[in-house]
Amino acid sequence: MAKRTVGFIGLGLMGTPMAERLLDAGYTLRVHNRSKEKARRLIERGAVWCATPAEAARAASAVFTMLTDDRAVREITLGGNGIGSGLPGGGIHIDCSTVSPGLAESLELFHAQEKRLFYHMPVLGGGAQAADGTLLLFPGGNPDRIGEIEEFFPVLGKRAWQFPNARQAACTKIACNSFISGLLVTLAQGLVFASKSGIGGGRLLEILELSALNSTSLQRKGKAMVDRQFAPSFFVENLLKDSRLMIDAASELGVPCPVSETARTLLEEAVRQGFGKDDYSAAVKVWERMAGIDLQ
Repeated sequence: MAKRTVGFIGLGLMGTPMAERLLDAGYTLRVHNRSKEKARRLIERGAVWCATPAEAARAASAVFTMLTDDRAVREITLGGNGIGSGLPGGGIHIDCSTVSPGLAESLELFHAQEKRLFYHMPVLGGGAQAADGTLLLFPGGNPDRIGEIEEFFPVLGKRAWQFPNARQAACTKIACNSFISGLLVTLAQGLVFASKSGIGGGRLLEILELSALNSTSLQRKGKAMVDRQFAPSFFVENLLKDSRLMIDAASELGVPCPVSETARTLLEEAVRQGFGKDDYSAAVKVWERMAGIDLQ
């Protein structure tokens, strides 16, 4: 039995390997990206290039988006030649971006009014997990019709946690990413202190590796800071966006966020100093310079 035709919009560090997983699973894939060059590899493997989001959605039963922020998702969905003007009635929009709870909720309402389904399904994991299909998935939307997208779960992830609405899915992803910014603040503080005191960051990481405090992320990002390896797996500017999302969403609920606020200040300064497109571990340079250390 032939598999469904699906659209995929947004072919960045996460979108491309996710789209490749769908191709490998036998889906007919229609793709769109702001830069066609980023779609070249998928096109060579059989994906159909579409000039607009509407075109990508028009012949698809489901269309995925994996985009940078609220502005991009709103524009791709609601703008001229957007998904909203192409996806047929009964079609499904699955957004995997990290966006505000308010936008996720509004898109759920928009599609419902047009007799379409919307599931906000942010993911936890990086490019490696996207490539091998071990992402953690947070699908939020109409629980009575979740079966219509469950076939995608084992293709893209190792486990899915279902939520009754898009807002809760968005809040879950924002909360998870707040641990990333918290780790950044802790690592930068501890490693710069270790360097300035003469202990050395490498020795501190060795100690932590044998302790109950250790984690894979701590070691990977800590070693990146010590070894000055800042090739991006998750941009500084994207973590800044996520920290702002956490602060805004928490404010609506009356939850204080001092760690996220500290991370936001550090990340804003990192962007100001030109590190926005580096991996978020590069934000340690800001802390180093404040401490009178400049390792480049």
